[in-house]
Amino acid sequence: MNHKLKVALTAAAAVIILLAAVCGYGYISQKTIANSGIEYLNQKEYQKAYTQFHKASGKFTLLFTKQKTDVLFYEGEALYQMERYEDAAEIYDRLIERGESRAYSFKAFCLMRQGKTKEALNVCDEGIKQNPASGEIYTTKYGIYAKQEKYEEGLKVLNEALKQENLEQKKEVLFARISAYESMFDFDKAYEYAKEYVKAYPKDSKGKKELTFLETR
Repeated sequence: MNHKLKVALTAAAAVIILLAAVCGYGYISQKTIANSGIEYLNQKEYQKAYTQFHKASGKFTLLFTKQKTDVLFYEGEALYQMERYEDAAEIYDRLIERGESRAYSFKAFCLMRQGKTKEALNVCDEGIKQNPASGEIYTTKYGIYAKQEKYEEGLKVLNEALKQENLEQKKEVLFARISAYESMFDFDKAYEYAKEYVKAYPKDSKGKKELTFLETR
């Protein structure tokens, strides 16, 4: 083998080994720091939790892993709990850029906390456009309408969701539909859908409790 080529290959191998070591260390330290952040979050020490998550999210890893995604969601949650809604929304924007459909809902929550209802609905609309099978975004949009007691509009959102093939979080969408009819005092319709829900999800205690309640109306 040509001496220069051999030297080049040896150098390249050394670089790869070093990079792997650095990435491995970054991944492990990110996990360790994030775990301490989760402990603080569970203890409702949100500033300490945020500090740890922010530090963890800055750790170098060669790939944008699921762990990095989870760390950013935790960082956004800590900021949200500290009522730093604009900062939290920026974190969720980063996750939206990575194709995380859940981030649309969390950003919408941040906007609602700031009294920006129209903007929150727009975020949901964009999320639904990009992720039409994400039931979570539909239920978030329904929740915004429900907060305004606009249940008819909210039902349209839920019905739109139920038209989607391979709908994710379908269970949550179906339960929200029951709640919508209850809020409109249409207990017969709510009872009808509650029976369907329990038949589809017989082990769901929340559904059984709702059915029992509606049987007494």
